[in-house]
Amino acid sequence: MLFFDGEITLSGRGLKVRRRFYSIGMAVGLAGAMGLVGAAPAAAAASTPEAACGAGYKVLESRTVGFDKSTKKPAGRVSLLYNASNGYNCVVTMHINGYVGFGSTTEAGILVEGGSWKRDKGDYSYYAGPVYAYAANKCVKYTGGIEYVDNGIFWDSYTSGFGRCG
Repeated sequence: MLFFDGEITLSGRGLKVRRRFYSIGMAVGLAGAMGLVGAAPAAAAASTPEAACGAGYKVLESRTVGFDKSTKKPAGRVSLLYNASNGYNCVVTMHINGYVGFGSTTEAGILVEGGSWKRDKGDYSYYAGPVYAYAANKCVKYTGGIEYVDNGIFWDSYTSGFGRCG
């Protein structure tokens, strides 16, 4: 899939073609030929917190982060989930609205009372996490944040208090 922009001229020695290839078209064409275009990253497969954390996890609570004033929509949602069958909590911060597929610093973390923070923070296009912690009969604190654009680049995060004990 190469874009051609040029002219065809005839001369005494045969057909000459003067051509110019657009580099964007060439890059897209080569990427498509190599199977790179349309290949979704594995992280893109999970579009819900439950899908990111896995079977048996249910959302206990969630908060939006990164309000973009130009679109009047949040950029991310941090969710705390629990799996009653194994006693584990899970935290994931999902990109939402126009930020799905947009690479930005994103974080998810959890703290079990008496323990230390477990975090996942990096440059993600779909979500940070999942971050797991065993918390049966214990209280947890969770956090999540996202970098977003709103006449500049900003960071917004949410950190809960200890709760969801049990």
